[in-house]
Amino acid sequence: MWGVWMSNKKSRNLLLLNYFKPSIYLESYEKINLDSLKNSGIKLIMCDMDNTLIGWNERIPSPNVLNFIKNIYSHNMEFVLFSNNIRSRVENFAKKAGITNYFWDCKKPLLGKMKLVKKLFKYKEEEMIIIGDQLVTDVLVANRAHIKSILVSPLSRNKEESKMVQFLEKHILKKLSQKNILHEGFYNEGEIGGNYEIL
Repeated sequence: MWGVWMSNKKSRNLLLLNYFKPSIYLESYEKINLDSLKNSGIKLIMCDMDNTLIGWNERIPSPNVLNFIKNIYSHNMEFVLFSNNIRSRVENFAKKAGITNYFWDCKKPLLGKMKLVKKLFKYKEEEMIIIGDQLVTDVLVANRAHIKSILVSPLSRNKEESKMVQFLEKHILKKLSQKNILHEGFYNEGEIGGNYEIL
């Protein structure tokens, strides 16, 4: 009986960890292969802002960010900025980057704004993907919404970020590493011009 209980506990823990498993793990958004995403049927790319596209203390999109967004549009894919930050910061960045569709105060990993995006854009779940730097917000909301995700390494560490979020990130990453699910710094193949499979 004890053995069965322990086995069930391990299965539950592994199932829980899978909620934090990204579809793809890359060093940065610049390593994303848009051709591969398009060939995989992706039509809508949602993207976090802080520490994914720009540092938490930056306000202006870099030329690399502008090129990335331009390339998404040139691949005939939709782009949506999907951030937990306040309206003024998100709106200011979106306007400077030429982004038409943006959402602020998304409260990831809650599903409220995600449901709104699904309702507005009418894409199938398998046609959507989210890019972000955090397991406990970006990857978790993607898996809860049954869409794919790309985890990237954070551009910088936010000193104002919740200590609880930082603790959870480290704890979950350690557990994922122990289960050989995800190892920090060991990225998927995904150089621009290369190819990779979406898990």
